[in-house]
Amino acid sequence: MYFFSAFGTFGNPNGFRQSFFLGGNPETVKDIRTFDLKTDAIKLFPDTRIYALRKDYSGGCNLLSYALYTFAKEQNSHRGGTFIGSGLIFAGKTASEALTIEVLNEFHEGLEKKNVSEETITIAHSDQFAIHKPKDFDKIAFNLRDVDDLNFSSTSGNYLVVYSETDAAQLQVLFRKAVELLHTYDTIYFTQSHEIGQFVRDKGLFKIVDKHGFEQEISKLHEERARLVQQSIDSLQAEKQQLEHDRKRVVEDMNERISRNESRHRENEKSIRDSKEQVRTVTTEYNKYAGKIDELISALRTEGKIETVKKRHQDQQKAFAETITKNKDIPFLDSLSSSPFKSRGGPVSHLHPMGAWATDEPRDRSYRKKESSVDRFKIATMVLLLLLIGSYIIYFFCLDDASKISIPGLTD
Repeated sequence: MYFFSAFGTFGNPNGFRQSFFLGGNPETVKDIRTFDLKTDAIKLFPDTRIYALRKDYSGGCNLLSYALYTFAKEQNSHRGGTFIGSGLIFAGKTASEALTIEVLNEFHEGLEKKNVSEETITIAHSDQFAIHKPKDFDKIAFNLRDVDDLNFSSTSGNYLVVYSETDAAQLQVLFRKAVELLHTYDTIYFTQSHEIGQFVRDKGLFKIVDKHGFEQEISKLHEERARLVQQSIDSLQAEKQQLEHDRKRVVEDMNERISRNESRHRENEKSIRDSKEQVRTVTTEYNKYAGKIDELISALRTEGKIETVKKRHQDQQKAFAETITKNKDIPFLDSLSSSPFKSRGGPVSHLHPMGAWATDEPRDRSYRKKESSVDRFKIATMVLLLLLIGSYIIYFFCLDDASKISIPGLTD
C-alpha cells in the first residue's frame, strides 16, 4: 500500500494541516506524525526546498515516507518559514529511489500549480487541496520491495540534516544510503540551500553534515553495526558454550537416571521371576498340605490314634505356615521411583484345618463339635470300662460266697 499526503501552513485559524490522497485508510493514517517542520531548528526560505526521509509506525503498519517541502507564504501573513509540502508514504514496502523521486516531484509540482499563486497558498485547509495524480503513480505497485532490518516502532528523537546537491541523480544515492541511518535518526533532511544549511548550523538543534560527513555517518553506522554484530556473535557463542555445558550436564544426569532405572528394571525383573517362583511354591505347598490332611483323615479312620495323628498334624501345619509366610510377600513395583511395598496383610495366619490341634487359638464351631464327639466317646468308654470292672468284682465275690451256701439234701 502507498499513498500521498499533502500538507502546508495556512495561518489563522488553521495553522499547519495535512490530508491524505490517492490511498491510505483511516486506521493506517490515524497515528502518522505530522509533516510539520520544527521551524526553530530548520527553516525554508523563498526559492528553497527540503527533501526528507523518515520512518513511522501507525495502525500496525511500518511506514517509510519521502517528503518534499517548498517555500510558500500564508494568506494575510508575512511570517517566515511557511511552506507547502508533499509526502509519498509506503506501508511495509518501498519502491526504487528513481521512481519515488520522479512521482514525488510530479505530484508536488501539480500541488504548487493548483494551490499556490505568487508564492502564496490560495486555500485555507489541506482538505481543499486540488491534486494531480502522477502519470507513473500506478507503476509503483509493480516495483515494490521489502525494507530490510529496520525497527520502525522505535524512535530516537534524533534528526539529521544533509547539506548536499539534491538533483535527481544525487538524491537517489542519498535516499538509498540514508535508509540505513534511520536506525539512528527518526528523520533525515536533505537540502542544497546554503541559507537553510546556515540556519540549521546557527540554531544547533539538529545535527548537520555535508556530503563527506554523510558518508562518515554511514561508516560510523557500519562500524557500530559491526560492533553490535560481533557483540551478538560473542553472546551467541557464549550461549552455545553454555548450551554445550548444560547439554553435557543434563545428558549425564539423564543417563545416570536411565542407568539407575535400568538397574532397578533388572532388579524388578529378578523380583518378578522370584515372585512367580514364590507363587509356584505357595501353590505346591497348599496342594501338598491338602494331601497331608487327606492322609491324616485316612490314618484316623484306619488306626484311630488320635494323639499320634494330632502330633503329626501340628508338625506339618507348622512347616506349612512357615513356608507360606516366607513366600507370600510380593513387592509392589508401581514405578521406578517408588519403593517396593509389602503385600497387604500380615504374615499368614496359622492354618488349622483340624482346628484344636493346631494352636491354643479359639476353635471354630465345626472343630468344637468334633472335639466334643471325641470327649463323649472317651467318657462312654470309661463308663463301660468301669461297669465291666464292677461286673467282674461282683462276679468273684458272688462265686466265693456260693461255695459257702448249703444245698438241701447234700448237707450233713
